[in-house]
Amino acid sequence: MSIRPMIHAGVCALTLATTALGSTAALAQWKPERPVKLLVGFAPGGSADTLARLIAEPLGRKIGQPVVVENVPGAGGNIMAQRLSTAPADGYTLGMGAAGSMSVTFNLNPAATKYKPESFAPVTLLATQPNVVIVNNNVPAANINELKSYIQKNPQASYGIAGIGISNHLIAESMLSRLGVKMEAVAYKGAAPVITDLLGGHIAMTVDNITTAAALVKEGKVKALGVTTAKRAPQLPDVPTLQEQGIRNFDMPTWQGLFAPAGLPADVMKTYFQAVQEVLKDPATHEKMALLGSEPVAGVSSADFVKYLAKDRQQWAQTIKAANIQPQ
Repeated sequence: MSIRPMIHAGVCALTLATTALGSTAALAQWKPERPVKLLVGFAPGGSADTLARLIAEPLGRKIGQPVVVENVPGAGGNIMAQRLSTAPADGYTLGMGAAGSMSVTFNLNPAATKYKPESFAPVTLLATQPNVVIVNNNVPAANINELKSYIQKNPQASYGIAGIGISNHLIAESMLSRLGVKMEAVAYKGAAPVITDLLGGHIAMTVDNITTAAALVKEGKVKALGVTTAKRAPQLPDVPTLQEQGIRNFDMPTWQGLFAPAGLPADVMKTYFQAVQEVLKDPATHEKMALLGSEPVAGVSSADFVKYLAKDRQQWAQTIKAANIQPQ
């Protein structure tokens, strides 16, 4: 799903919204009077946690109060999302959400999901990261079409995932479906054991984030066959996208966005939106995010983020149905 047109629309919306808000006395600038919590649905030290801390420090300077990251790990971010959905909508609790907790869960396991899309006020999209299809060096494939041929000739071949229903699992299933082949998914308890078994030849393939994948490819430990976003990854400029290799309109990035509980007052929304835009446009932020393999996405208004989420949820619903993926 391409976000470039949306970014342009978001910038236009931001200009119009800023003009309108600036002329409305009821939306005077809100300023927090105490520290703000930023909930993260994963353990300290991971990519989500690192990105949250990278954003939190300059955001705190912009709003005049510290933004304190609080890790609420478990269930692929769903525990964090559940806590955020019941927090007061007063501007003092925010959450960094991603596809798993904010898009996939509503389609994969709706009965067990205690919150709904309308439980949140999406503030803005923060960043996206490309994923890379990587294979064990012994797999005789140098591109996606050769991978398709390999799977057809080796129906016992399997690929690894860090959990049922996570975005990398669904990206892989979407790719396989578009290629017209099937491959057994082997679920692990995290990304690290997936890579261990990939290197050991116990699985043939995985879809991994650009940061981990690029390091493995550059060290010659695995082969990269394709990038899952519409444009190539700067970290692996010689690796073509899936679109370039014939899978039309394939654009499935990993993304992170800033959320608040539903009912966030408009003046509070304005404060956070404007402050985040300043952070995302800072060259220092760009440089630090690039080291994580992340691309900042500035200018996506709350209204455009809502539209983005609706399309994101729709594509995951289609993938889940087509692959008959069942919750654990």
